[in-house]
Amino acid sequence: MSVDLPILWIVAGGMAAFTAWLLKRGSTMKTLTDAGIVLFLLVMMASMFVSAVIYLYVPTFITIFELVALNMITMSIGLIPILAALFRGDRQLDETRKGSPVSSRYLVIGAIIILALLAEVFMGWTFAILSGVTSVSTQSVFSALIDSMSTYWFIFTMAGEMAVTLILVGRNFPITFRLLVAIQTVLMVVSPTAIANSTWAWDTVVGNCAVMIVAVIVMLEYVFRNKAMTRGASNYIIRLISAYGLMMIGLFVWQLYGDVTIFVLSVVAEMSIYYVVVLDEKYLSRPPLLNWQSRQLWAFALLGGIFVAEFFMGGVLDVMANGVGYFTTLPFVALSGSVLNVLGAALFDFIVGVGSVTASVWFLAMMGVEMGALVVFKIKYARETETKMRLVLMLAAYAIYAIWLPSFVFSANLPDVPWIGWSMGIGTAGALTPGIVLAALVLTYVISGGISFLFGSRNVCSVLCTAAPMYQGTTYDAMSTFNRTSKIGRHNLTSHATRSFTVVSALVWISLLGSAVLSYLTSVGVLNITFFSDDISYFFYAFYFSFLWYLVWVLTPFLGTYGCVTTGMCGWGTFNGLVSRIGMFRLKVKDSNTCINCKTKDCAKVCPTGQTDLPGQFIDSGEFRSFKCVGIGDCVSACPYENIYFFDVRNWVRKKLNKPLPPLATPVKTEPLESPIDFGTLSKSE
Repeated sequence: MSVDLPILWIVAGGMAAFTAWLLKRGSTMKTLTDAGIVLFLLVMMASMFVSAVIYLYVPTFITIFELVALNMITMSIGLIPILAALFRGDRQLDETRKGSPVSSRYLVIGAIIILALLAEVFMGWTFAILSGVTSVSTQSVFSALIDSMSTYWFIFTMAGEMAVTLILVGRNFPITFRLLVAIQTVLMVVSPTAIANSTWAWDTVVGNCAVMIVAVIVMLEYVFRNKAMTRGASNYIIRLISAYGLMMIGLFVWQLYGDVTIFVLSVVAEMSIYYVVVLDEKYLSRPPLLNWQSRQLWAFALLGGIFVAEFFMGGVLDVMANGVGYFTTLPFVALSGSVLNVLGAALFDFIVGVGSVTASVWFLAMMGVEMGALVVFKIKYARETETKMRLVLMLAAYAIYAIWLPSFVFSANLPDVPWIGWSMGIGTAGALTPGIVLAALVLTYVISGGISFLFGSRNVCSVLCTAAPMYQGTTYDAMSTFNRTSKIGRHNLTSHATRSFTVVSALVWISLLGSAVLSYLTSVGVLNITFFSDDISYFFYAFYFSFLWYLVWVLTPFLGTYGCVTTGMCGWGTFNGLVSRIGMFRLKVKDSNTCINCKTKDCAKVCPTGQTDLPGQFIDSGEFRSFKCVGIGDCVSACPYENIYFFDVRNWVRKKLNKPLPPLATPVKTEPLESPIDFGTLSKSE
């Protein structure tokens, strides 16, 4: 059976508009009668399309008779709320039944969401069968249902419904959330599964990822500007990011196995999240206001959701660019043998799988765009020209050093390129060989160590390292409050080496140096030691910098910002930090008396590595030196007296040439570094 497509699209468009109108009516319902009308109409629509699908599978006269009876019964059930209000008296939906913790409004909202989804699902299923997209004879019922929900009949109709609803009730949303709903609508349209066409699939995968990145940037900037949010707004953000993560997982599974089930579930989850904020107009603005900087679990969920979404986004792009074989050709090992061998093999496979994505050009480029956008916002707030220039250099370094050079210039002979090919002080592309030790590894330490001696470890940790953009964007920079509120963060609040820092950094260096020696001896034929047939040095590099580093980043609410520096897990950072400690770089103040009289000690509060003893050292010696200081400059920008400045080889040269140093400080009135927290931003005008 087939029906002309124009007729189906007219009906689908009309139903989408009708559902949007019902949602608008549902958002303003006050009484049981109001709710009864919306529920009755939704029951009728859902029953009609359920009956249509049943008839398409069993097209007999008896089926028609049975379906008529079924529709009469369901419509009678739908009339119950209206009849109850008529005979027992109407009542307000916000009333709570005796003995029930849930008001009638929430019960009605739940029923509306279920019925609206049921109607949309079966409408899409009906039209998919009528248009021939889904077959009733060659597919199982479940397979046909899932397939129809992944096609344009379901997805485009839902997108149309969202667009019309946004027009009807969008003014009830704060501006940011209105924008997010518009982005969700676009995201629905660029669903790769909607049309069975390879060109469409490739274009929409890229478009889907791009739109999702924009959505994440919008949410993160909103979080930065609103340190205090309502519970509803904060829950909406976490749920939406979780739905995005589920969508990326679904697309990844679809690419590898052709199964669209998870992707379909993500679409349903997105629509459910959307229905809640539409039907409960006070959901996003209802008090209390909660400060997210004191909510570790919420911030952890935010970072975890973002990483999951972007990890699978990178995997999706990898598969699209390189084919399904991209993952099947990885050096995975079989899970067999003893329990210990199985656990070791599982760990190896997991790290290889994660590292293959986090080290790929698509993942790095995608993270660079998202994190880079937040860094651009920070450039606007930065006060010092030097800080602005460093942030610009950091973005340029990320694009050149992390993406362009290793992926597009030296990808074929990466081990032979000094410094670039041997980032983090250890190999990135294979075993250590005699030529590489001299040509690349030693030269890496000489070059980077020399720059750190002259300018401080900021050349690595706040410019060249791929970690720099991920910690210095507006929202992530604001998470430095967890340095003082989290248990481990408070433990690391010092410029000195704690016992845990010493132990962790020692273990890291022992593993890196030990694996480097074993890798070298294996490459020259003295030994034959590998980790599941993989070079042991390469494995440790992948473990530390393609896996553990991202875990530390996601755990920022529990470890504090720049956990790679404060915990000692980055061997490359500790090397450059120690060289910087004995080098020329330091922070200095123009007048120590200004620090004595300072009441706020803002420099210590904003330090992303938790150097709370900054004011004390400034008062005692007029300068601050620490191997943990990575020269980001937040303390310089935060000082209300512009009293702090950087000192490195440039100042030393000026001194030798008898050039005047910066003048003594005078208190000045400065603009705030961040947009003030506006508790009124959750109003309709935001």
